[in-house]
Amino acid sequence: MDWIKTILEKHTKEDGTVDVEAANKEIDAEFPKNAVPKTDFNSKVEELRTANETLTTLQNSNKDNEGLQSKIAEYETEVQRLKSEQAEITKSYALKDALTKEGALPDYIDLLLPTFKDLELGEDGNLQGLAEALEGIKTSKPALFQAADPEPNKAPNITLGGTPKAGAQTPPDAFAAAVQKFI
Repeated sequence: MDWIKTILEKHTKEDGTVDVEAANKEIDAEFPKNAVPKTDFNSKVEELRTANETLTTLQNSNKDNEGLQSKIAEYETEVQRLKSEQAEITKSYALKDALTKEGALPDYIDLLLPTFKDLELGEDGNLQGLAEALEGIKTSKPALFQAADPEPNKAPNITLGGTPKAGAQTPPDAFAAAVQKFI
């Protein structure tokens, strides 16, 4: 959810507070681009489960009826369509997450997605060959990714002069001179 962090950082004021209203507006606008609403995902899973249950019931109870067999074939096609749709959604969001973690600029993430269309989801739910593909695209199109800070912000290195050398003239004390004016 790096996109939310980016939005919050963008709307953080100098005093450290967050402009919640502006951040919420931008989050609401960016949410459909970066996440699938849980209700949509759950409804697809429920549709898939219902289709599988219906298919099994029809196959077991009506093996001789040709009309029902054609209905079963339709349901099998529907189940395959839903499975491929769910796989595409999972693949798309896995890619968006990986691109965000790799520092892709938010405006270009959707433009980069077609580049990875040949990647397949593995049994573990991860995209096969993603690391190699990301390295290739980062090398060929570095402008689409945020440049890493070569050196993180360091605290300033403050050193004190110590004891002056013998015979060295010390600069006049500005505070003492100011006090002397008023005495």
